[in-house]
Amino acid sequence: MARGINDKNEWETLANHREEINRIDEQIISLLSKRQEEGVSVGEIKRSLGVDLFDAAREKEVLDRLCSNANERLTPEAIINIYGEIISASRSVQETLKVAFLGPEANFTHQAALSLFGRSATFEPAGSVAEIFDMVDKGTCKHGVLAIENAFEGSVEGTLDYFCNYELKICAESLIRIRHHLMSKAECIENINILYSHPMAAAQCRAWIKNHLPKASLREVESTSLAARMAADEPKAAALGSDLSASTYGLKILAEDIEDHPDNVTRFVAIGKTDAQPTGRDKTSILFSVKHSPGTLYKVLENLARKKINMSRIESRPIRVRSWEYLFFVDIEGHSRDRDVLTAMKKMEECCVFFRQLGSYPAARSPWP
Repeated sequence: MARGINDKNEWETLANHREEINRIDEQIISLLSKRQEEGVSVGEIKRSLGVDLFDAAREKEVLDRLCSNANERLTPEAIINIYGEIISASRSVQETLKVAFLGPEANFTHQAALSLFGRSATFEPAGSVAEIFDMVDKGTCKHGVLAIENAFEGSVEGTLDYFCNYELKICAESLIRIRHHLMSKAECIENINILYSHPMAAAQCRAWIKNHLPKASLREVESTSLAARMAADEPKAAALGSDLSASTYGLKILAEDIEDHPDNVTRFVAIGKTDAQPTGRDKTSILFSVKHSPGTLYKVLENLARKKINMSRIESRPIRVRSWEYLFFVDIEGHSRDRDVLTAMKKMEECCVFFRQLGSYPAARSPWP
């Protein structure tokens, strides 16, 4: 009898907590509606000022301020996930934001696009990097998202070349941890006899595949999304890919985080037609070429050293119309409106045959929670 009384009390307590949650939810919805109304007003003012809808600097400021209130039960990661979608919804009542990404749907570039723009944006899969640049340049899409470098593989081949042909800016970046999962319609790993994978994903999970699926037939396909789609049609097949691919194609995740190097990260950038505002923790990307003579590259880069500006990346690309001459792609810490950065870039340009500032934008958050 005592147990029955205790059970009744527990059910009543549970009901009371649920009622309180319901009241809080109603308050949240009311406040979100008010926030959306403010978003409409902000959008009208932005249009009158000719200001871009997507404001990476302002969004970073909002998230940083909110994350300062994080606690044990509401972590910074949770706040970013929740408010990233709230901000995306706010943008959607100001204007429809169309974003191009290198398709197909549910790949890692799509995941990066979602992290940058949220699910309330409209996403257009493109068939190539060139198509992304073209769509943004012509205004078919307001922004584009593409991979620019990987922590283990280095630069994504060919991407940097397109910045020479289009006067577009990098306006944001995102660091995505490349987490590969084994996904399938099968109930257990032992039932799998075919594994579909993009070649790079298979290479990044080589040790796990050897130890757990030594007899499975590995079939390489063009993307992790295609691998997931094919595995969804075969009960004894599996694919390597992201949790986004699993949820998109209705697959069960049989093994998580099976990549050989768990610290594998890819850097993605968003491109548009304008710079982001300064935030105090920014990057600036530069593209330039110099005369093919001794000491010219040193003369350009010493301007950064003089102003104590850190160069976080440098890469050379051949100029295809002139043999044995190169373009240099450089990332530096700071914003082009910072006095020292502006002074250094002016001095650099004086030493260059060609010089283009590719954008200043907020430095990405760490991909580690």
